[in-house]
Amino acid sequence: MKRRAFLKTACLASTCLLPACKSTVQHAESILENNKIIVNRTEFKTKNTITVAHEKYAIGLVKLDDNNFAASLLACTHNGCAVSPADIGFICPCHGARFDQLGHVTKGPAEKDLTRFVTSTSKQFITIHLT
Repeated sequence: MKRRAFLKTACLASTCLLPACKSTVQHAESILENNKIIVNRTEFKTKNTITVAHEKYAIGLVKLDDNNFAASLLACTHNGCAVSPADIGFICPCHGARFDQLGHVTKGPAEKDLTRFVTSTSKQFITIHLT
């Protein structure tokens, strides 16, 4: 294939793929009220980990059991990259650092755990206490 034909094909293919590269992160619905983020328990009907929008970085909220939840700021402690939920915790796409569901480092280069938030629960809601 000649260079011009290759470039034309590559450009056409990339225009078809670009919409697929758009972020697919969907944060759970939440309410910010008095330095607290409130999330309805129904957000956990089909999954054990959700993300909640919060300033520059999201917060990962993990259901540990029916009444215990862990909340971590999804900012890598190595270089500040946004961390994403993975099968058993969180992963940093920049340098591969891994964290467990509680935000503890399981693989470097990060050396410090993710910032954690205290959570509390009621019959219907999970509250993330930001201070």
